[in-house]
Amino acid sequence: MRISIRPTGFLGLVTALGLGVGATTQLSASETFGLYPEVEDNRCVAGFTLSYQDANSVWLTGEFTAWAATPEEGAIVMNRDALGMWTAEVAVPRGDSQYRYIINGNTWVSDPENPFRVTNEFGEYNSVVRCQSTVWQQTQCGAPDSFDWRDTVMYFAMVDRFFDSDRLVSKVEGVTDFGRTAASAQYLGGDLVGLKQKLPYLVDLGVSSLWLTAPNENRNYRGDSVNPFRDPNFYSAYHGYWPSPEWIDYSNPDQPTPRPKVESRIGSEKDLRELISQAKSLETQSGHDMKIIFDYVMNHADIASGLYQAKPDWFVTDNGRFRLCDPEGLWNDPYWSTRCSFTNYLPALDFYNPEVRQWSVADALFWAREYGVDGLRLDAIKHVPKSWLYELKQTFNQRLDRQAEQAPFYLVGETYEYTNRDVIKEFIEPGRALDGQFDFPWRKQLCDALFRPEGNLARFATWLDGNEAYYDTFAGKALMVNWVGNHDIPRAIHFANREFSSCFEGSSPENGWNSSRFQAPNNSEPYERLALSFAILMTSQGIPLIYYGDEIAMPGGGDPDNRRMMVWDEKKLNAYQRQLREDVRFLARLRGEKKALGRGQTRTYYADKDRWIYQRGGCDEGIPDMTVAINRSDWGRVVPIPSGLYRDLKTGLPVFGGQYYVGARDYALLELIEPQLTHEVN
Repeated sequence: MRISIRPTGFLGLVTALGLGVGATTQLSASETFGLYPEVEDNRCVAGFTLSYQDANSVWLTGEFTAWAATPEEGAIVMNRDALGMWTAEVAVPRGDSQYRYIINGNTWVSDPENPFRVTNEFGEYNSVVRCQSTVWQQTQCGAPDSFDWRDTVMYFAMVDRFFDSDRLVSKVEGVTDFGRTAASAQYLGGDLVGLKQKLPYLVDLGVSSLWLTAPNENRNYRGDSVNPFRDPNFYSAYHGYWPSPEWIDYSNPDQPTPRPKVESRIGSEKDLRELISQAKSLETQSGHDMKIIFDYVMNHADIASGLYQAKPDWFVTDNGRFRLCDPEGLWNDPYWSTRCSFTNYLPALDFYNPEVRQWSVADALFWAREYGVDGLRLDAIKHVPKSWLYELKQTFNQRLDRQAEQAPFYLVGETYEYTNRDVIKEFIEPGRALDGQFDFPWRKQLCDALFRPEGNLARFATWLDGNEAYYDTFAGKALMVNWVGNHDIPRAIHFANREFSSCFEGSSPENGWNSSRFQAPNNSEPYERLALSFAILMTSQGIPLIYYGDEIAMPGGGDPDNRRMMVWDEKKLNAYQRQLREDVRFLARLRGEKKALGRGQTRTYYADKDRWIYQRGGCDEGIPDMTVAINRSDWGRVVPIPSGLYRDLKTGLPVFGGQYYVGARDYALLELIEPQLTHEVN
């Protein structure tokens, strides 16, 4: 099946490419699926093509023919062209329509080139063609100058690995360490002062919200891996995920005793306050100050902590023994998944005990109120009971006073789950639980579509329609975070370089401690694919996240190799890395400036295996629609774009609707200037 599009106008570039002037152009991709521009009578013209050399006849039938079994009953007779292809052009109704081919009058088959299909009553497949409306739904984009989380670009800075302001490092004895440019589980010296010094870099990059690793006191001793039988290395708490609080009396939440401590290895309370104050004084590309999000780790505490020493009965045991999540396979156990310990030195708090919940919620409230942050990222949320989350949200609603000019407080969770969206959605209840989660399935689908050789953008476009509806993300009802790379998987550049057989690849001792295997590629293709992923990331519904260093395609395998020290020396970056950073900067700054990119709806105009043209818009007057054209193929392609007059935001040049040329592994961003205006060439 393929699409025939009759454009309303042409660019001069089309003529230069030898496509002719004033002609109807057939898009000849062999894998064009299911998405068509709507015509005036509320139907779409869909072109069907089947390669079946041995057939004497082929008929087309489906919901649009009431499943007619013969031409006499209404089945559509397909014609054989000079190349032996069976073709038909049919007006299909708006929405999804199922169809099949009938070979030689008696053999019913689905479309072998169309991945969009459903199972029918006979246990076979019906293919699906989609006619998409060109009318925007009612929107709620708000005033362009008002703050909206959807305009922001989030950056995750692992404090110890970002920038060392003083070259001083307080190391933990006995930890495995191969230095700043390789895998290391040791503190490397990054600090809060260094992060403050690099705030201008982040603002220039287009960042408008900053997620920091947990700044509270952490374990002071080395620790085993979660599974010492597989990974014999020793680790420190440089990452901030091993909290080691004192027993703190929160009976007076305004004056806790003793006062919770900032991790001394990254700085002081004064340093943390100055970092936040400086961030709040800077105007970002979104038109507002930089928002700050703390990581908050609630599931467990260090066994050497004052909290454990004072309250050992607050921690879960099984007849005095900690049950371990990984070696015992309890991560998804219906009972133990919210009670098991990640390691034997990080016992899990018993949140089924109301006293424990109350203390933990008070602790989270302290960090949020005391430092005036704008959100919390809740680590491993599915491993705590929802009763803790409900109590946290209720307390924050009652006690976390937000001034009128401040952003709504954002609670976002992390659930490492690529396939089961129900588990992710379970915790999202704006007003009662989480406002959103990190969208792991989104990242998996994008990785498959862009980085795998067999990737298919049309399949991703259709999946994305369902994903946005699944979480009910429009108009801020749920606010997901989309991402390409993070701290728990190998660096994004290696997926773009096709070094892994699957987009499910996570961290393991084999890839986390093998730095020599993961080096910066010396060819342009993977960097261009990674730039494409950022183009989609920055123009999609939800908050886009940049993991520190991904803007320069830092190399690295799994944890801890994916946490090398941030590279600041320009001489150590190749030309492809510098170009990628410019792409990310261009895209991230546009995300804050062009409000339709964050607040608008997504409407696919055209999609096939290698090309995806979609619009972001439908906002109020004063927020122009945007059209995004993605070409993942290894050669330049002509793409269809809706009618109208545009400005190409990369080149600054005017563009008329109809067709546009996009280079190999490249993208175009077009801002609508005048709808329906066309440039007719005779």
